[in-house]
Amino acid sequence: MPEEKVTADTEEDDPQLLSPGTVSVVKPEEMKGEQKNLPELLKQVPGLHVVESKGRGAYTVASVRGSTAAEVSVFVDGILMNLGSEAAVDLSTIPVDNVERIEVYRGYVPARFAGASMGGVINIITKKPTKQGVSLSLGAGSYGLFKTNLSYTAPLGKGKFLFGANFESNDGNFKYINDNNSPYTPGDDYEAERQNNGYKNTDVLAKWNDDNWQLRFGWKRNDRELPYSAPGADKPNSYRGAHLDTDQLDLSAGRRQKAFGGKLEWGFKADYLHQNKKYDDPDNVIGGWGEQHNKYITDRLGMAIDGSYAIGKNHLIEFLGDYANEKLNVDGDIVATFGGITDFRREAANLQVQDTINLDKSGSLTFTPIVRWNMWAGEGKFSWGAAIGKDLGNGWSVKATGGTYNRAPNLYELYGDGAFVRPNPDLVWEDGTQWDIGVTWKGQIKSADITATASYFGRRSNNLIEFVMTDPRYGKYFNIGEAEIKGVEVESVIDWDKWNLRMAATWMSAKNTTDDYRKDRQLPNRPKWEGFLRLTRKLFKDDAASAFVELNYIGENYYDSIGTIKMDDILTVGLGFRYSFTKTSRITVGVKDLFDRSPETQMYAVYNGPSRTMWYPLQGRTFYATMTWDF
Repeated sequence: MPEEKVTADTEEDDPQLLSPGTVSVVKPEEMKGEQKNLPELLKQVPGLHVVESKGRGAYTVASVRGSTAAEVSVFVDGILMNLGSEAAVDLSTIPVDNVERIEVYRGYVPARFAGASMGGVINIITKKPTKQGVSLSLGAGSYGLFKTNLSYTAPLGKGKFLFGANFESNDGNFKYINDNNSPYTPGDDYEAERQNNGYKNTDVLAKWNDDNWQLRFGWKRNDRELPYSAPGADKPNSYRGAHLDTDQLDLSAGRRQKAFGGKLEWGFKADYLHQNKKYDDPDNVIGGWGEQHNKYITDRLGMAIDGSYAIGKNHLIEFLGDYANEKLNVDGDIVATFGGITDFRREAANLQVQDTINLDKSGSLTFTPIVRWNMWAGEGKFSWGAAIGKDLGNGWSVKATGGTYNRAPNLYELYGDGAFVRPNPDLVWEDGTQWDIGVTWKGQIKSADITATASYFGRRSNNLIEFVMTDPRYGKYFNIGEAEIKGVEVESVIDWDKWNLRMAATWMSAKNTTDDYRKDRQLPNRPKWEGFLRLTRKLFKDDAASAFVELNYIGENYYDSIGTIKMDDILTVGLGFRYSFTKTSRITVGVKDLFDRSPETQMYAVYNGPSRTMWYPLQGRTFYATMTWDF
């Protein structure tokens, strides 16, 4: 129930106070109108890599410090979005227009996040209503992009009420050069327009809260076309593609209170999540497995209790216990693959205790051990972690953390999704260790306010569960063996006068250490280099306008599990301008990927062979404009 935790203003201003580990905070309101979705916002976080398997709006997940996507827990208003019937959370379907902030925890993860012992949490906190008002935005962009948002806040009873609704659609019909699936004969290359690449996202949010209670209702629908593998496709006579449509509904109710003179703060929550995923391939264009129609229906009921208790001045005990029961019902052609079985169930529970211990009178030296017990399908395992932190004075502080993790394969990894992920019921638990050390400085140089953090991290994994494309159409999860990951991440924010500079950079070595032909090969979707830079300048005396430039870089990224297929390095540049006509109306215009580099990105064999068209090319230069009104 992390969103319920009452945090002081200093914690919101200084992310490093949120956890003994490493935390980054992204505030979507600062980029409102730029038509950024959640994956695009997360690209500014060091140590986090966004895996866009089929482009904007398609299935998109995150890897944190070289983790698999399944090892990243995603919470929205305290509700765990990870389902056993999903390998990972599809970030492209989570709306951000009504989000207050996004917290990304890396390395040590606090006890208030259930089951998150493997090193990564994305905690999304929607806006809390503060005053009555209405906000409306309308936006449009290249390739049929349309986006609108409506939010309404008002007092209701003894509390406050928020209603939000969003809609986004995109045809995704950008142009690129197709090698006709014959990379050795460039003479037959042709200019193609990407087909069957559109999506529609619709969502509704309603929440009410007072000083103790919070009630939430959320609904979202994702209608997604599934494009062909590009080489040799996207021709004028191509057949209509397949569709994957997903409906999701969530309900939650929770309460928080204090006792024993404020020493104990605790709360409880119950939540329900329903998901209906439908796959249709009426013309059998995806083909290959004889499956044209599948339906996956998931229902999960969960409950949790958490809190903190102060023992004297030197101990703060934090605890969490939760239980979830999940049912997956499958229907369609996939049933034959499962031998006629249509129902799968999963029970999961977590017990976690953390103690923050002050080791000196000033509170500048802290030690924070944590113990977790995680149960899945009747089998439970323990893991542990510890962090030590020291405030050195003059704005300097250091941290070091370490621990172990265990993770069971989920239903999605075991049984697929009925579309392009094939079943593998032979998967086993993975486990490993992780550690990091970091230093932070916060201070001033002349008139510039600077916050800078650097961390060195590492992890070892056994029986690592990894998604591997088995051909251009399908993939499967495998225990790929052992892996060792180490890296450096740097993050900095500099404010001076009318300027703001944000920087993030990651270097990472992610290698398969299994003692066979894969030894020392780079793991897929873990780029060696990744960087982000955004420079913003306020304009005019009244700061009514601002302009920004944004750069994203990815280098040395591999496509397969044995390090033989590599992607081109890519640097994209974005520009934008925002102008406020009045205090209640403003316009934002801009362009993403100014030089249209994304469609030019190719993959190639590391040892021999020519470059060739990506299986799923990326959308390039995209213009956009958004108008926003506040009433």
